[in-house]
Amino acid sequence: MTDAASCPVRASAGAPTLAGLDTRLAGCRACPRLVAWREETALVKRAAFREWEYWGRPVPGFGPSDAALAVVGLAPAAHGGNRTGRMFTGDRAGDLLYATLYGLGLASQPTATSRDDGLERTA
Repeated sequence: MTDAASCPVRASAGAPTLAGLDTRLAGCRACPRLVAWREETALVKRAAFREWEYWGRPVPGFGPSDAALAVVGLAPAAHGGNRTGRMFTGDRAGDLLYATLYGLGLASQPTATSRDDGLERTA
């Protein structure tokens, strides 16, 4: 049985801010199979990314806490989000998403490659 402290619903309810929720999210270990897979994927890398240091944790959100639009991703994001630490990176769907957000004036640039690439949500 899952420890109550590790239950995502209970843990997230105690987060006073969106930044606090992101911190709790990045440390979440509530799903043992997903945690094991995510961490192994971060160790056994694709050849194309062998030089990368993988994020290897749940991927927090980004953007203004009062945004009118939320885009939600699903795990596991093997060599995209699990590698870069940013949702929707590493595949064509993410490329299209970020280009679209930029085109709509909702992002500061049309591409996303890592957590420190300078991309910011603008609305």
